[in-house]
Amino acid sequence: MTDPSAIVTGGASGIGAATARALTARGHHVVIGDIDEVGGRGVADEIGGTFAQLDVADPVAWDAVVDQHGPFGVAVLNAGIGTGHPVADDSIPVVDLPNGAYRRIMGINVDGVVFGTRAVLPAMLDAAAGDIVVTASLAGLAPFSRDPVYALTKHAVVGFVRSMAGALDGHGVAMSAICPGFTATNLVSPDARARIVALGLEIMSADDVAAVVVRSLEERVNGAQWVIWPGQEPHRYEWALPVDFPEAVTRP
Repeated sequence: MTDPSAIVTGGASGIGAATARALTARGHHVVIGDIDEVGGRGVADEIGGTFAQLDVADPVAWDAVVDQHGPFGVAVLNAGIGTGHPVADDSIPVVDLPNGAYRRIMGINVDGVVFGTRAVLPAMLDAAAGDIVVTASLAGLAPFSRDPVYALTKHAVVGFVRSMAGALDGHGVAMSAICPGFTATNLVSPDARARIVALGLEIMSADDVAAVVVRSLEERVNGAQWVIWPGQEPHRYEWALPVDFPEAVTRP
């Protein structure tokens, strides 16, 4: 570990809060970046960290947080939401999705990762050291027909991580994606949890996912996608193209 300072977005609850606790146990001073001031301050007080109110979709807010609390040796870009637009079993998703719901999920799930990376990366490059971990999802690796726009955002961040990894090779900075299955967070409503259990599937704890975040920081495999599923050993993927593609195209 080269720098004890870490930022965790969406750290007020769920995977973010569990990750903040795990990073604190690892010796980091953790900044909780979240729009939820009450929850975020509560977690920060619990772990002896710092709270920074942050709308991850706002690039100006990102610059302010990094100026005030950075530089960071670790950034866990975890903040994420679903569309919040329930889909009936006999309906087609997206058709009735409000524009506002679409813009909001794109802002948090995609812009938040890009703006966060852009904000924390210059100091890491200057130090030739640092780690960025993005919370994606199994929905970033496989179809998820109940919420295709959520799947779109997670596919986008997985592609971003894999593509950034090539650019970061040789610069001392590692970037990876965590791709968990169903996890007990605010994203999974009580009704959704009941449906998941009825299908005979398990719901993981946020601590299970946080443990893999720590493992990704220890192994530092640039561009890796960590697949996490209940009852199975976390699997690290480093997928290659299925065709022989010129390296000049895939790397800067």
